[in-house]
Amino acid sequence: MSGLGMLYGVGTGPGDPELVTRKAWRLIEQAGVIAYPSAEGGDSFARSIVSEAISPDAIEIEMPVPMVSGRPPAQAI
Repeated sequence: MSGLGMLYGVGTGPGDPELVTRKAWRLIEQAGVIAYPSAEGGDSFARSIVSEAISPDAIEIEMPVPMVSGRPPAQAI
């Protein structure tokens, strides 16, 4: 492994797999590593939208994110 790679950021659209762009779907299908946000202690809505495109051989990295409406502590200033 050379340590070199390419990072792509793709959007999963408004929630319907048919609305993900063809390019994003293709990039997900070809990716060896997939990282996606998930609600802390919950499932990933983004992953569920494109789950059929993710290769069974892909390494998956779940990134738990607090899904809250406020932005503490930044709003405390």
